[in-house]
Amino acid sequence: MENLWLDVHMWHPLRGALHPISEIECDVPDPLPQGFDEWHDWAETRLLEVARRDRWQHGRYFFAIQERDETGSPLRELGSDFWEYAKQPRHATG
Repeated sequence: MENLWLDVHMWHPLRGALHPISEIECDVPDPLPQGFDEWHDWAETRLLEVARRDRWQHGRYFFAIQERDETGSPLRELGSDFWEYAKQPRHATG
């Protein structure tokens, strides 16, 4: 496995549809997760890093973990699920 991606869509409740938001290239974990739960936990960790860095809106996201070829075309899907992102409140300083 050489190219691992998270294909991410945001849920728009008023439209009742998913909207593509990001494709995230990821380093292949070593060791590889075993089973759905481990892949899900790995994906949530990556998503949280990107969501915080890029200041995503809180809400519901759908992700697919994909192995892709060198052209970026999906070869196989390793798992998919919904993920709830809630921004952490800022703490007052002073």
